[in-house]
Amino acid sequence: MNKSHYEHLSSPFRIGALTLRNRIVMAPMSTNMSALDGSVTPAQIAFYRARAEGGVGMITVEFCCVDAATGRSEHRQLTLETVSHVDGHQRLVQAIKGAGAAACLQLQHGGQGAMRGLVTGGMAVAPSDVPSRKDPTKLSARGLTEAEIAHLIECYGRTAELGVLAGYDAFELHGAHGYLLTSFLSPMMNHRDDAWGGDEARRLNFPCRVIERVKRAIGERPLIYRLSADEFSPAGLAIEDMERIAPKLASAGADVLHVSIGTGWTGMDKVIEPMSTPEGWRLPYVRRIREVAGVPVIGVGQIRSPEMAEAAIARGDADLIALGRPLLADPEWVNKVLYGNTSEIRPCTSCNYCVIMHAGESGRIGCAENPRTGHELDAIPDAGALRGQSAIVVGGGPGGMAAALMLEQAGFEVELFEARGSLGGGLLASAAPPFKEKLNWYRDYLERQLAHSNIKLRLGTPFDLQVLGERKPAIIILAVGGKQVQLPIPGINEAVVRDAYEILMGDTRGLPEVGDRPVLVYGGGETGCETAEYLSERGHAVVLVSRSPKRQLARSAEPVYRSVLRTRLGENPKVHIIDNTSITHIGADGEITLQSSEGMLSTLSVSCVMIAQGRRPDTTITEQLLAAGLPAMAIGDAHKGGRIGDAVHQAYAAVRAICATGAPNLQLAC
Repeated sequence: MNKSHYEHLSSPFRIGALTLRNRIVMAPMSTNMSALDGSVTPAQIAFYRARAEGGVGMITVEFCCVDAATGRSEHRQLTLETVSHVDGHQRLVQAIKGAGAAACLQLQHGGQGAMRGLVTGGMAVAPSDVPSRKDPTKLSARGLTEAEIAHLIECYGRTAELGVLAGYDAFELHGAHGYLLTSFLSPMMNHRDDAWGGDEARRLNFPCRVIERVKRAIGERPLIYRLSADEFSPAGLAIEDMERIAPKLASAGADVLHVSIGTGWTGMDKVIEPMSTPEGWRLPYVRRIREVAGVPVIGVGQIRSPEMAEAAIARGDADLIALGRPLLADPEWVNKVLYGNTSEIRPCTSCNYCVIMHAGESGRIGCAENPRTGHELDAIPDAGALRGQSAIVVGGGPGGMAAALMLEQAGFEVELFEARGSLGGGLLASAAPPFKEKLNWYRDYLERQLAHSNIKLRLGTPFDLQVLGERKPAIIILAVGGKQVQLPIPGINEAVVRDAYEILMGDTRGLPEVGDRPVLVYGGGETGCETAEYLSERGHAVVLVSRSPKRQLARSAEPVYRSVLRTRLGENPKVHIIDNTSITHIGADGEITLQSSEGMLSTLSVSCVMIAQGRRPDTTITEQLLAAGLPAMAIGDAHKGGRIGDAVHQAYAAVRAICATGAPNLQLAC
């Protein structure tokens, strides 16, 4: 495959006086890596430089708050309010442009979505007073005064002026997802009846005034306006409304429209979609905006494959494609696409591990599959004095495969032992439930990388202490997964009882044919809920029994995925949920005794019992290795139960740790 296969993606694109080298834009994503005062950090510069060097046409630097006193949305959010912030932005711009990409800065104010603990007086601001959901007698945000509105318009302009001093090529206004510009535009949030709210024309006044002020500040540089094509909220703006509004934003001075979707607090699954969302689902909305806007549009969201991106431009859905999470997984996505190496793209599976990593005061941007995302200043692990020595990985799941590849890259001679006849490990179970097939993309990628390596694969080879000891390895990394939690239930060893995890791993032996009696799944965690959905898709009636309340189903799952999973289960006619209940006895014939949290007993006749009560690390192998004097480190579920990303990140940490023992001792020159 060569560059001509993606002639639309690879073609330059002109926005006013600015020419982009191709039609791929890096979407703005908060890194949470700024300093606490909002200034640019070296880690941030390295993060963006890696994506610029990866080939994108333009980098849209994450949301920069125009007034931190009233609008900061997270602890480490960029700001650009004074000249003292300009030098950091200059270095960031130089890094981006030096790598051949255009540099665009997104301007934002959190509005009612600002963090109350970070704003003056602990009260967010909005077009109108916003009553607290918990206590309607109190406010979660207060309405702005006329003077404050005028001040904020000036804040947008002032930040843009400083951005010009820093050297940015373009600017983007964040008018999507419920932030301040959106809240003035949306009837769901703007309840004013003055020059700034009421009918649509007055709700447009604030966004249009901001556009005009920023245009005065930036001169001929392009101004992009990011909007939500549909808020997916009963009282919010729908696509039909935005088809009227989009041309008015362009007439006010927006040179490009960046078409996103949704509002954060009424539909996060539309703003940051889970992996169950079909690829490219937003493109019809993008096309409808493009057909009326009169200016170029950027399409974004759930575009994962180069074929999807190329087709979107070829069909006329969009003029430019913005990639967010795919560039977290692989900064070189664009180079690999445009120069014929698409099979080497580390795929984004929309697992939203990046959302989990970003959460909280100490969170920062990251990726399940790419542990260097957000840590670009880390040196690539190098074996140093240990180069050429043996390294062994036991377990061919995601953590084990990643560890083996990183060890070889560091300079070790690597062998990977896997007891099963194929690779994948926990990835197989994770990808088995409905709507999670994207996880197979990552397994396939790792297998391709292993196939191109010099790693010796020992499939169908169980752990053997003597064999491993004979290698005299510098390190043994254990990625053998966990073991089922043993429950003290009478009848737990009856033939009707199965391990839900093994079913998801593909071992369907003993799974009954679909019949009159349901299958019982015991466990309301993520595995139990997914097993229930997996079985129902295959025609089984399922009884899902949880010891916890229904509201706590799948409580450890990623929040966006959890919300859609719980909704699907609640609407699934084949799944009956019994909460606050335990199994007290399992009969050989499938007669089950249940006991509610209030002590009430009941019986149920089922064809099979699937135990999904969690897994815990099995330390047996670790203990044997240590007793034999062999160096060993456990990762993933063999260390502590967690997610795919946890295993991969622990693999990275383990490889860095062993490489540190062979690293040279270097001294500073000063």
